[in-house]
Amino acid sequence: MRASAQTAGALALLALLVLMLSSSILAYDTPTSCCFSYTKKKIPRNLVTDFYETNGKCSQPAVVFITRRKLLLCSNPAEKWVQDYMNYLKVNRTVSTTRAY
Repeated sequence: MRASAQTAGALALLALLVLMLSSSILAYDTPTSCCFSYTKKKIPRNLVTDFYETNGKCSQPAVVFITRRKLLLCSNPAEKWVQDYMNYLKVNRTVSTTRAY
């Protein structure tokens, strides 16, 4: 009787461990932010400091530009100005990180 209680306890502990691991794995790939609409106007390039692309799990693709005031603006990645800004920022990131001082 004592052995079956220990076995049941070990199985319960194992089940709890598996549940915790599976939920943390699922939560790891969950998008943190998605865009549901795009900005209607072209953002002045001098206001944009950085960008990131939304996760593939979002309902629509988007490029999120970060402004000097830390505003997050969702943009349509299919628009030419958005692609131009992304390329500009990628080049400037590379230049600023590879300079020797």
